[in-house]
Amino acid sequence: MTNRTETNVISQLLKRSKDRFEDYLENEVYPFFKKESAPELADAMEYSLRAGGKRLRPILTFASFGKINDDSLSIGAALEFVHTYSLIHDDLPSMDDDDFRRGKPSLHKQFSEATAILAGDALQAYAFDWLTGIDSSDKNLHKDLVRVLAKGAGAAGMVSGQMYDLLLERNPSSLTGTKEELLSKTHKLKTGALIQASFLMGNRLREDYQEREETISEYGAKLGLLFQITDDILDIEGTKEDLGKTPGKDGKSGKITYPSLYGMETCKQMVSDLVSELEELGTDLDTSSSKMEVSEFPEFFQSLPSNIGKRKN
Repeated sequence: MTNRTETNVISQLLKRSKDRFEDYLENEVYPFFKKESAPELADAMEYSLRAGGKRLRPILTFASFGKINDDSLSIGAALEFVHTYSLIHDDLPSMDDDDFRRGKPSLHKQFSEATAILAGDALQAYAFDWLTGIDSSDKNLHKDLVRVLAKGAGAAGMVSGQMYDLLLERNPSSLTGTKEELLSKTHKLKTGALIQASFLMGNRLREDYQEREETISEYGAKLGLLFQITDDILDIEGTKEDLGKTPGKDGKSGKITYPSLYGMETCKQMVSDLVSELEELGTDLDTSSSKMEVSEFPEFFQSLPSNIGKRKN
């Protein structure tokens, strides 16, 4: 397959998957929020979810399972709720203090800090509630999904990553380890853990999930690293129009990033190396996906790394 064909395939898969998920939010999620929540809380949650983004984590779930159905959509929604709540809280003045997110005023700027905190809290709770709606005869499915999400999103994953991130910026002397070790640990938890969980949760819906679990876990961890390094590069080279947020803040604040530690040239080589490693892992995953009676994601795992490595936002 040529590079141009690969680009077309992955672009079409990403767009189709994103459109399906947006329809699900429109028809299932937003009406539910309006029915169940205080009006301003429902508006705040919807505001943040409607701000858009790539919907990467739901799409990774769909691809890992191999198709989009009610179950994978429910898992995708749970992951997007967690991801969105983390962005809401990250933008708060006590955290990263960002005024813009996805091209719009951050939630605490549009509403209030108190509303932003409550909207994040509510989205986190809804994430686990959403998983209970999956109808399955597999008695261990719900338990396994909750465990993976809790680990990826909580103190063993994303939340600890944010804690390390704050300490690296504000009180690095309180941490032990080299800057390289601490940066790696921070982003393995803050970014990588939820990306890895997205793959594992989608994979758990498959009958052959145990056969693929080790490979897909490794793929998820490496994709999370690829995503973070490109994110750090874009903070230097990207524009507010492309990123939907203020670029250059990491450098101005003296934050430790991959480019600040390794230099831009080395970071771009790291991206290239990770893309190659992921494409090799993706060959095995695409082969096992093709064994499904109907796979909606042909050659997804081989094509995705290059797309992430070349992204502009």
